[in-house]
Amino acid sequence: MSSINQQTAPVNNPAAEREYLIHALRTAAARSRLVTNLLDTIGVSLRHKTVNTDEAMKWLADEGVLDYVHLGPPGASR
Repeated sequence: MSSINQQTAPVNNPAAEREYLIHALRTAAARSRLVTNLLDTIGVSLRHKTVNTDEAMKWLADEGVLDYVHLGPPGASR
């Protein structure tokens, strides 16, 4: 598997490679849920006026998730 780091991936062991990839996918899924929860939390905070738009934007930037938020008309290039 060329996309798996060769230093940490099992060598010539398809079963171990499969388990390694399954573990990596579970980790990625957990990270995506954390990002989703963070975006929801910021959105709820904005809706309930506990933060203003500037604070929400700073929060998004501080958490490194601002790139997930598309501002502008639908279909416009980023």
